[in-house]
Amino acid sequence: MRTLFLLLGLVVPIFAGAARAQAESEPYPLYYAEVVRIIDGDTLAVRVKLWPGLVAEYAVRVRGIDAPELRRAGCAEERALAEAARDKVAQLYDIGSEIRLERVEYDAFSGRVVADVSRWRSDRWLYLGDELIARGLAVAWIPAMDDVPWCLMLQAPVD
Repeated sequence: MRTLFLLLGLVVPIFAGAARAQAESEPYPLYYAEVVRIIDGDTLAVRVKLWPGLVAEYAVRVRGIDAPELRRAGCAEERALAEAARDKVAQLYDIGSEIRLERVEYDAFSGRVVADVSRWRSDRWLYLGDELIARGLAVAWIPAMDDVPWCLMLQAPVD
């Protein structure tokens, strides 16, 4: 019996440690937030409701997409598409509107998180990434991919 307790004393902490490590690496499931400002086509500043009486402001990058860059545009065409993407996000996500953040994780850039961002439209949640891709204002993207060659794509001749 003493051997059983000794064995349990060794095994239980190992499983508990493994469960804690797994939980720390998984994204946070769901938060509600208020839009503070639109930074660009794939990044919003939000005020997150963490729990009653506690809010925090974060920049949130939309998971799974890449929109053209406003600040580092490589050509006039990229800048124009970046402005169109930002303006569409501003039209869809009013300042002060409530949004949903799912699968929130820290981003590679300090002080920013990455998440699935969605808004409520009468009967369902609409994902911002899907909306921008459908409008041609962003492309599907994952961090392992190279940067999107926006200028090359936008300046290519159309058949």
